[in-house]
Amino acid sequence: MDIGIWAGLAVVTAAGVSTAVTLGVVSQANDPISTIALAPAPETEVVNASSQDSWRMPETSPWAPGTSVTITATEPVPGETISVGHCTVAYSFTAGERAYAVTASHCGSPGDLVWSTSDELSVDFEAPVGTFSYSDLYSPDTNQLDVGIIEIISPDYPVSAPNVQAVTLVADELVILPDVICKYGTTTGETCGKPLDSTGVELLTDSDGVELRAVAATAEMCARAGDSGGPVYADLDGQRVIVGLVSGTRDAAIGQSCEDTSAGPMILSYTAMPDIQEVIDRVVPDADYRID
Repeated sequence: MDIGIWAGLAVVTAAGVSTAVTLGVVSQANDPISTIALAPAPETEVVNASSQDSWRMPETSPWAPGTSVTITATEPVPGETISVGHCTVAYSFTAGERAYAVTASHCGSPGDLVWSTSDELSVDFEAPVGTFSYSDLYSPDTNQLDVGIIEIISPDYPVSAPNVQAVTLVADELVILPDVICKYGTTTGETCGKPLDSTGVELLTDSDGVELRAVAATAEMCARAGDSGGPVYADLDGQRVIVGLVSGTRDAAIGQSCEDTSAGPMILSYTAMPDIQEVIDRVVPDADYRID
């Protein structure tokens, strides 16, 4: 079992909150709903996975895969500077009248506030759109999985996503992955590559420098800070299915872009979706899904 040192991909910055803005909005895009569509599947020949693979579809998905969010530990105060973290949402679902989103655990802790964010990382601090309700790596009964759950408190509030019409399918069981899988992240968009190890242990370093041990798979593709929590997806029997979420990378410190191939193959770690679904089934047992 491979053990490597990885960097978590949450962006942590300091945001000043202007006293001149009465509603606390630091910056808001004219059109908070992005119209950028997910890139098409790579032209590389894709070998579909076994028909024994299965997936589920949320009855409702308030936030599309790839939604950009900002997380804070406290509510911003006009005139003060606050540390904020930027992450990406893998997908969302409902449980009765309540709504939830799935992202990386290292992006936040229970009670943290979640804010709408535009593609330019402009944060709308008018009112939080969600709160972190569960974060596995910080839980006393951790499964050592980099998965966090956000309870969405304003499902109708505008958020930024690559394709708000995207159909959400998430893997329940995976027999074998295809030759090419992809990921979407707020910072680097879509990148694709080949899956590597299906399981291993990562020593994930969060934004505070704390090392967290997490079970993860790996793939040969690029990711950078801000991509954490984003969907990892594959073509399974002709359907685009989310097979995991972005966790960490060994390449973040080198400072190279995803287009720069001089450093050789770039590797990211991701949390496998079947493991994530086991956590969701335990934490939110009444989640509404249609099972394939």
